Amino acid sequence: MIKQKYFLLTLLLLLNRAIFSQTIVLPDNWIFKTGDDISYKNEKIDEAGWTKIRVPGNWEDQGFPNYDGYAWYRLHFSVDEDLCTEQLYLFLGKIDDLDETFLNGVKIGSSGTFPPNPVTAWNEQRAYKIPTGLLKKENVIAIRAYDIFSPGGIHSGLIRILNEKEYQYEMNPPMGAKKSFYQMPTANGLIAAVYSERKNEIENIFPHIFKFYDENQLVKPFLKALKLKSKEKPISVKYLDNTHIISIDYKNFNLKYFAPFSVNEKIFYAVLSGKEEVISNLSFTYQTLETEVLIDSVIIKTNNVSQKYFLFSFNDSLHSNSEYIKQAADRIKQTENNLIEDELNFMYNVFRRAQYPKGMSSEEKNLYQQSIAVLKMAQAAENEIFPKGRGQVLASLPPGVWSICWLRDGMYTLLGLNSAGLFDESKKLISFYLNADANYYKTFVWKDGKDYGVGKDYQISVTRYFGIGKEESDFNDFGPNIELDGFGFFLYTFSDYINRSGDLVFFKEYYQFINERVADVLIHCIDKNDVLRIDSGPWERHLPGKQYIYTSATASGGLKAYAELLKKMNLNSEKYFHAAERIKNGLMKNFVVDGRYLKGNAEGKSNDEYEFYDMGMIEAFSLNVINDEKFFNSTLEEYDRKMKIQPHRGYSRVNGVDSL
Repeated sequence: MIKQKYFLLTLLLLLNRAIFSQTIVLPDNWIFKTGDDISYKNEKIDEAGWTKIRVPGNWEDQGFPNYDGYAWYRLHFSVDEDLCTEQLYLFLGKIDDLDETFLNGVKIGSSGTFPPNPVTAWNEQRAYKIPTGLLKKENVIAIRAYDIFSPGGIHSGLIRILNEKEYQYEMNPPMGAKKSFYQMPTANGLIAAVYSERKNEIENIFPHIFKFYDENQLVKPFLKALKLKSKEKPISVKYLDNTHIISIDYKNFNLKYFAPFSVNEKIFYAVLSGKEEVISNLSFTYQTLETEVLIDSVIIKTNNVSQKYFLFSFNDSLHSNSEYIKQAADRIKQTENNLIEDELNFMYNVFRRAQYPKGMSSEEKNLYQQSIAVLKMAQAAENEIFPKGRGQVLASLPPGVWSICWLRDGMYTLLGLNSAGLFDESKKLISFYLNADANYYKTFVWKDGKDYGVGKDYQISVTRYFGIGKEESDFNDFGPNIELDGFGFFLYTFSDYINRSGDLVFFKEYYQFINERVADVLIHCIDKNDVLRIDSGPWERHLPGKQYIYTSATASGGLKAYAELLKKMNLNSEKYFHAAERIKNGLMKNFVVDGRYLKGNAEGKSNDEYEFYDMGMIEAFSLNVINDEKFFNSTLEEYDRKMKIQPHRGYSRVNGVDSL
């Protein structure tokens, strides 16, 4: 019986391996050209002048900043002729926004709707059936892509050719928990790296955690495709104890990747642990770019387990790390402390500082701690080389598209940090906002001759920030995003921080500045109908904008919370209470439909209009602007009827094609 069970287990493992055999892995280096010419679909064309581009990765980050519109990708590749008779499927990742795909000159699929009335398919995994007989030994893929706005191109997802079994598994995975993401970031607030479980390599190591230095320069990796040279395959991959350390188990050794918090270095570590005879001869392959790469290695011998440290750093125009990497290697040789233990203890201390909701299950606690670790990785460290960039928290870590300090995302981050009791991190983020370089859109005249600027000196960004701590607003053909919701939300989160932390010294240092450059600015932006003036809204609609409920709800909620804080401190608060109440009354006059529910913008006339419904309205309740349970229930009932995707899939963010 034991032999039979062993046989069945072995068979299942073999079948599982067959399912994930990954028939044809396509190269990640393609060629690219902006513009539109249908002849680019053909097998043989003149490819002189085409640009090399890495896939996946949006084209804005690879030499085409702010480009929207048509572009083409091409890839030449070879396959084993024995595979050409199989039923195969071409997976092309997710393409922002639309595509038509050709194989050897023949159209095999498309997603989205092209202009004049474009409909996005930015978040759909492309999977196109290859007609029998079309694939041959030498092939060319041509993709006609169209980007409506924001980052464009093949940005993520699975890119390869799969057989029928693999296709069925990917498109119809078995019941139960499903894995949908195979890239793992690790960072220490100074540098960031991305590990790909599918490729079993570190795809990129970046010299900063943020995406852009400023409007002119993208942060490029200093090292790519870092891969262990070993015939063994990984058995398991995880974050070690919910921390930032990526731990990969092999049969005969373990590999850990991380950037250290405990020593605050711009050095990336790969640490092998195992018997000395196993790990001593192991090494890595990698690709270098224009930056000078620094590499060192150290073996620490113990009685049972040895460790081999690999250190990777760089020199560039801003950094000189040669001495730091030498000191780090010497420290590893000389100290009795284990750097991995130091890193674990660092993150354990962060976990110990945090406040935990009562009644958490072990699974919930694990998720809570891992979330804290991600936020810690995403906050620029105190010794980041750009002083005004310190303390910022990114909307996402690489490889996420938005590895940028976006103001709105930061407000929700602050609420999370405050509620977790991580006040040191909250204070650093608030300090970043209060000291960043802003006020670039006090006035802004667009093509129509109208001034869409804020109209008064202000401190909080209208959209987001470059890595150096400078205000940014992304542009398209409809101008910049000029968003006002961050002003009100900042007042709310700042008040929440002071109330929870009791940091009166910090409050006294900044409240007058906040009065003038945040709260008074909101009052200035109240329109004659008693709600906030038009802006780009929470979904970045650019100019000319609308009067969005989200903006007015955050303004009223923020002003009310701030007024209550001022009153608590025995300071003049009357005008802020008055402004909060005025906006609330204006909200009830301009956004309530039939006395039953809230609409998304004051201009909306019919519930068939795009954006008539907007889930951003929920902040009118969560920020305690409207405290009416009956009205809340009737609003939610209407949104359940109009906006619910599926019983357990949440809501569209607005009515129409633009859904989360």
